Amino acid sequence: MKKTIAILIILVVLVNKNISAQKIKFGKVTNKELEEKFYPQDTSANAVVLYKKRYTHYEYNQSTGWNIITEVHERIKLYNKDGFDNATRKVRLFTRGSENEIFSVKAYTYNLEKGKTVKTKLNKNGIFNEEISKNWNSKNFTMPNLKNGSIIEWKYKITSPYYSSINSVICQYKIPIKFLDIKIQIPEFFEFKYLPSRYYPISVKESKTQKNYSIVSKSRTVGTIVESKTDFDNVSIKELIYTATSSNIPALIEEPYVNNIYNYRAKIEFEIAVYRPTNGIPKYYNTSWQDVTKTIYESQYFGEQLIKKSHFKDDLENVTNGLNTPQEKMNAIFNFVKNKIKWNEEYNKYVSIAGIKKAYKQGVGNVAEINLTLVAMLREAGLKANPILVSTRRHGIPLFPTKDGYNYVIAGVENASGVILLDATEKYSTPNVLPLRVLNWEGRLIRKQGTSTTISLYPKKYNAKNTKLSVKLNSEGTITGLMNTSYSNLNALQYRDEYNSLSEDDLISKLETENNGIEIEKIRINNKTKISKPITEYIQFTRENQADIIGDKIYISPLLFLTTNENPFKLKERLYPIDYGSAWKNDYKISIQIPEGFKVESKPEDISLMLPNNMGSYILKTKIENNKINVTSQTKINIAIIGSNHYKVLKELYKQAIDRQLEKIVLVQGQP
Repeated sequence: MKKTIAILIILVVLVNKNISAQKIKFGKVTNKELEEKFYPQDTSANAVVLYKKRYTHYEYNQSTGWNIITEVHERIKLYNKDGFDNATRKVRLFTRGSENEIFSVKAYTYNLEKGKTVKTKLNKNGIFNEEISKNWNSKNFTMPNLKNGSIIEWKYKITSPYYSSINSVICQYKIPIKFLDIKIQIPEFFEFKYLPSRYYPISVKESKTQKNYSIVSKSRTVGTIVESKTDFDNVSIKELIYTATSSNIPALIEEPYVNNIYNYRAKIEFEIAVYRPTNGIPKYYNTSWQDVTKTIYESQYFGEQLIKKSHFKDDLENVTNGLNTPQEKMNAIFNFVKNKIKWNEEYNKYVSIAGIKKAYKQGVGNVAEINLTLVAMLREAGLKANPILVSTRRHGIPLFPTKDGYNYVIAGVENASGVILLDATEKYSTPNVLPLRVLNWEGRLIRKQGTSTTISLYPKKYNAKNTKLSVKLNSEGTITGLMNTSYSNLNALQYRDEYNSLSEDDLISKLETENNGIEIEKIRINNKTKISKPITEYIQFTRENQADIIGDKIYISPLLFLTTNENPFKLKERLYPIDYGSAWKNDYKISIQIPEGFKVESKPEDISLMLPNNMGSYILKTKIENNKINVTSQTKINIAIIGSNHYKVLKELYKQAIDRQLEKIVLVQGQP
């Protein structure tokens, strides 16, 4: 027993010693690090974060009050040129009026030259400021003197007056992290709730300590919040500490059909609940979605904009004149706003300081200015319209109540059948057909009283593509024929967005590439701007070497150049859901005229595959009729998101479908 305890003690000491050894000092790189040729835990990695430390804590300044300090120290090994992208860092900074976040950085590149370490400093002229939006800037820098095997290291500090906001603690990159060291220290005045990582959990420990502050009586306004100070001097304050250490965190692997890979990386997030100043009135922050939506709705840059109507009353009367049904009025107003105000590609749930009147007059505006105008006009026309808050796919999924969880707003019209979703930023969108960027789980509809309810953003109709192909095959393996393809719903919106602005020559060139090198002789596109109808593409084409000629036999794939050759799902296991954005189906009907003097010797067996719970299916059927081969293929996915627990069966369905598509129809000489 004593021997067992002794062994355990030794192991604990060794573990602690190993962790302590990871406390890397800035500027002290070793030859061993510089000489390393690959990362042992992931030999495919082009770079690795040798060390990341993040320390966030509070300071009290007698002139300005509370500030939150974030210090980041990272050391990264670059094994080859493919890893050089990791030598650029962009640090986002928030600003409002005269309240700015202050940024400072110290950074070096290290190289091993003739057995000696050569250190190159990042100069001030290598740091650039990028204006992202009215309230966001970015400090960008790229490390100098990069070579295969370089080590780069930076240490930066952000001093922020926005003490109620702790930036997300990022614990996973697209390259591995060898060692991670996190410490978040919060005074007892501030009560935060934290949300740990879901898909790659990071263990977080809590502890308490005491810290001395010198505090004087002052007052400061940050945004709309008035902070009160006390008269205490050299006060000992309790602080809550969150710590996390981890090693060998794997790279975040980009996978197909993920709404935003960064939504699934390991991270720790903090959301403030209460600020309790000593001898002051507690400030309670949004603790429920109802609180959040009420706060947003009551903003002068949101709800107040919906009661402004004088600037559009005459236009609204002209637009709806002679229309009787709510559907007619909704469609007319929707189309009017799409044409009246052009989107400036700025995402925001709030209008700018100038408001919707200026955007309406100038004919250009952000998301909120366009879609809040739409809501206001629909309401004035007597429809039950409300704004719907959305977090775009790039912005992430709001998992807990916070007004920062949403960055976009669309319109919703309630009727007996449900809620019709409208986004007037897209000139090719139609009711209930939203752009892909918006299709991110759920939105939150806000009514006039500030109450809210969740709304599914995913389309109820299939994202559909229907292709009919009629070709003639000659004995040399060349096919000529006609292809008729129609695109519906989200497919139609995306097709029009991508192709409508192209010249015919550019369109032909693009479609030839996308269709595996066919030569297009003629093309016609129907319903380019008739957005209520599917857009249809008619192509007359030729493709040489479509079939393989071996001896006196011809081998041809049943789906010709439309064959899927590679399974998009390659990982053995997958942590993240498969997000298609919409239920979808692809239908192919192919007719192949057999060359004169040939007949079918063999063909792939018909196949019919089903996913569990009616999530999707695949069929491939081949039928010989006279001198023609008729092929029918359909892939159908019935839900927008498939959970990762079904990944293996979905991967297998794709595998079997592709295997069957790759099987050949064999033709031999002889009369059918």
